[in-house]
Amino acid sequence: MSEKISVSVAGASGYTGMEAVRILLGHPNVTLTRLYGSKSAGLSLSSLYKGLDSFADLPIQSYDEIASDESDAIFLGLPHGKSAEIARQLFDAGYKGKLVDMSSDFRLKDPAAYEKWYGWTHPHPELIGKFTYGLTEWYRNDIRLADHISNPGCFASAIQLGLLPFAKEGLVTSCDVTGITGSSGSGASPSAGTHFSSRFGNVRAYKVYHHQHLGEVLQTLADQTAARTGNRPESLAESGEAGVTPQLPDIRFIPVSGPFVRGIWMTIAIVLGEETNAGNLLEEEYYNAPLVRLQEGLPELKQVVGSAYTDIGWVQQGRKIVIGVAIDNLLKGAASQAVQNLNLMMDWPEETGLTFPPSIL
Repeated sequence: MSEKISVSVAGASGYTGMEAVRILLGHPNVTLTRLYGSKSAGLSLSSLYKGLDSFADLPIQSYDEIASDESDAIFLGLPHGKSAEIARQLFDAGYKGKLVDMSSDFRLKDPAAYEKWYGWTHPHPELIGKFTYGLTEWYRNDIRLADHISNPGCFASAIQLGLLPFAKEGLVTSCDVTGITGSSGSGASPSAGTHFSSRFGNVRAYKVYHHQHLGEVLQTLADQTAARTGNRPESLAESGEAGVTPQLPDIRFIPVSGPFVRGIWMTIAIVLGEETNAGNLLEEEYYNAPLVRLQEGLPELKQVVGSAYTDIGWVQQGRKIVIGVAIDNLLKGAASQAVQNLNLMMDWPEETGLTFPPSIL
């Protein structure tokens, strides 16, 4: 067994922070040492989430105390914009440990692209270059060498895991994506979009063609295009409403809020430039991915909710393919992928502490 490391979680009372705590409590190589929050400071996590009674009785500390943290790793489960401020405090205080940020603050390499997709100026653009993009199955080698990780968005994770095996080969000529997400994707703070009366029994599309997670998808596609052709498309920040740039597939993404709490169920309908066997291509890409499960036919959401697994399936008709992707938005879409990335940074098997089964019901 590896020697245990100390880990802190900032934003512990939010959904992604709480899920990170829950996973880390069962991780064989981790000791949870500090929790941080704002409105929850002074309370214990178990007083907010009674199911964690006797598991997470650590007091939640104020962010004013984070500069003194000497844990081996810190997870940032903070609102967008707040992570950059806390990261700045930690770097100014000389923090030398690992950081895994679960917000959007360091996903985009170009501050202009950040402003385009998120609608405000990046608070600390000088820090962007310190972070490595953490789509685990596609950036393993980079993550192993990194000290600071920017976790992908939940929709972005699902889109990329289904689309990239085909886009990497330059096969995608057209792409239509529909992703249905649970209410927990909006976070712990209540809003009109998460109110039970609005959400229950209802399906509603939002941010059609311009969801913010498209920015990081386009960034990865540009990286893959450069690796294949030696020419990276420019002006990602100036792309059109659908996020289209020359040489990249035209991705038409329709996000949908679903009448459930957890999970993302997604279909990616693509037309290939030339016919190829979808199953063979996916097997070649994910044969060594312990947390990706493949199946012929489209997966169901219940197969993954409560687990760290990504289930990918397909239906093919000549050059037309529908890829189905199912993930838990709070886990592979956030907290479990953060732990997966920590595992790689610590040179542990990436699935350590993450092979628990789905909730099934």
